[in-house]
Amino acid sequence: MPADEVSRSNAGPAHGPPRDAFLTSSEDDYRQLLDAAPDAVICVGSDGRIGFANVQTEHLFGYARNEILGRPFELLIPERFRSAHRGHVERYLEAPATRSMGSGLDLFGLRKGGTEIPVEISLSPVVLSSGRHIAAAIRDVSERKRIEAAAKLNADRLGSAVETIQDAFAIFDAEDKLVQCNSVYRTLLGAADSGVVIGRPYPEVLGAWLNELVFDGEEERARFRSERLASRAERQTTFDVRTRDGRSLRVTDRRGADGGVVKTIWDLTDDVRTAGELREARAAAESASRAKSEFLSSMSHELRTPLNAILGFAQLSVRDKKEPLSNRHRERVDQILRGGEHLLRLIDDILDLSRIEAGRLSISPEPVSVPELLARVIKTLEPLSARTAIHLQCVPPAADLPSAKADRTRFMQIVMNLASNAIKYNRAGGMVALSASAPSVERVRVTVTDTGLGIPFDKQEKLFQPFQRAGQETGPIQGTGIGLAITKRLAELMGGDVGFTSTPGTGSEFWVDLPADPHGPDARALPPGQPGASPTASGRLRRLILYIEDNPSNVEFMRDVLGDFERLELVTGPTAEMGIELAVSRKPDLVIMDINLPGISGIEALQRLRQRSETHRVPIIALSAAASARDRQRGVEAGFHSYLAKPVKVEELIETVQRILDA
Repeated sequence: MPADEVSRSNAGPAHGPPRDAFLTSSEDDYRQLLDAAPDAVICVGSDGRIGFANVQTEHLFGYARNEILGRPFELLIPERFRSAHRGHVERYLEAPATRSMGSGLDLFGLRKGGTEIPVEISLSPVVLSSGRHIAAAIRDVSERKRIEAAAKLNADRLGSAVETIQDAFAIFDAEDKLVQCNSVYRTLLGAADSGVVIGRPYPEVLGAWLNELVFDGEEERARFRSERLASRAERQTTFDVRTRDGRSLRVTDRRGADGGVVKTIWDLTDDVRTAGELREARAAAESASRAKSEFLSSMSHELRTPLNAILGFAQLSVRDKKEPLSNRHRERVDQILRGGEHLLRLIDDILDLSRIEAGRLSISPEPVSVPELLARVIKTLEPLSARTAIHLQCVPPAADLPSAKADRTRFMQIVMNLASNAIKYNRAGGMVALSASAPSVERVRVTVTDTGLGIPFDKQEKLFQPFQRAGQETGPIQGTGIGLAITKRLAELMGGDVGFTSTPGTGSEFWVDLPADPHGPDARALPPGQPGASPTASGRLRRLILYIEDNPSNVEFMRDVLGDFERLELVTGPTAEMGIELAVSRKPDLVIMDINLPGISGIEALQRLRQRSETHRVPIIALSAAASARDRQRGVEAGFHSYLAKPVKVEELIETVQRILDA
């Protein structure tokens, strides 16, 4: 039908709806059905002109039907596609067939006003009485394209995020097929292209990965594969592997709510290397610390051995009643004793500080009666205060003072150090007072107050640092500058603290706070005991003592110490082996034995003596230059009746010997 006739036919009566060229009035019902279709429906003749359009066409393209009927179909196509479109129509008419929507082509329509919209078109050949035509159903897919674009953007973002992960990352779906991974993961598998691995099931991926891992043998490889496949059903699994290029990896598989698995692989090579270096450094440091401790312990032993003779014979000279010293010689011997005691304190302080810094100082907290401890300190320091004309007193504590939770020996060491400093740095005729209080229900405080020199304000800040003596470095008073540093660290090891206030020229007040033990014993201090009877006054001692010692000067010293005992015989042996033979043959009443002996040690000799029926009940005293708290504890645990340290205190040795023999 010519175009002008089509136009006239569609024009219809005046002011009435347009008439479609291919429908008669009897076909209005069919036209209404097409108007109700959700998609735009257009019928194009073989000449390429629009012969029919439904209502959705008007909505989609913005034209009234009378504006497009009889017009070329290219009116609804963007300009850039029109030349190609004619060729598409000719080829379609040569072999017409139904083509459904979603063919994969990106098609666009042109709305009135020039706006482009993405569309999807299905085509069907139609043969009418007027000839061959093409029926096109056109759908606006703008919203779907928007959703697809948003989904693609999110997918691209996810892919970019996955790719930027420094560690290997992969996602397997519910069917255990690889759906996404980053390049790090592909590299671990030995694959350069994602197409090689995407879509492959996990068993195949695992098989490829096994070639990149290190195993001790095929049996371990097979076991590893079986374990990995079996663990896929678990919620989460973590395992470590090593690769052929020397890397250490940690793998974590987490199963998601959709049934898929998210795999993350961390490269721990640097961490493992660093951890190894740290272990080596720690081992080297511990080795150095042990070497230092052994060196200090050895030096302590080597220094204590001659000090034992120096201080021992000096004490014997002072005690000698057969040939008493003149005042002039007594003064000289006192200087020897003071110098030796200072050297001994220096050895002990350096060892304590070394153990604290190395973390090797053992603390054994127990309930400690504070009044009892103060009484012992007063008793111990009375000779020092008497020599320096210092009045030493103890303020009676409150009756409800709780016990302290502390290591008894270290608590005693702290208070002794504070009180001895208060005496040393005092003025002639001055006063030192010890008191105890409970500043809170959780704390017990011991305070040492003196009327001494005081501490300059510019020196107070560094007082608890090692080798700081608050300006007394060049003064006449002997000191190491270590005591207060040890005091503070000992208190902190026991959960306490130390502090002080001081006014130069007036005096100082030092205190130590320690945890309270309200359930501990609340023993009151007993009056100091009377000194034991002199061995010379006791005619009851008729005993044999065996002394096992390899140092001749120490043997001579022991002969002098025990020389005042009446009817007592001393037998000596230079080695533990000889001492054991003497003990078995002579059956002594008491054995005094060094620990570090040539041949077997004193501890091993003790064990052998305990195994012999002749000697298993003989009391044995350890007398050793190994004088640390750990050495003493080891000796007590080994079974010694007493453990005395060199240089020995003569009074302590005599009292110990007399107590054991009397028992």
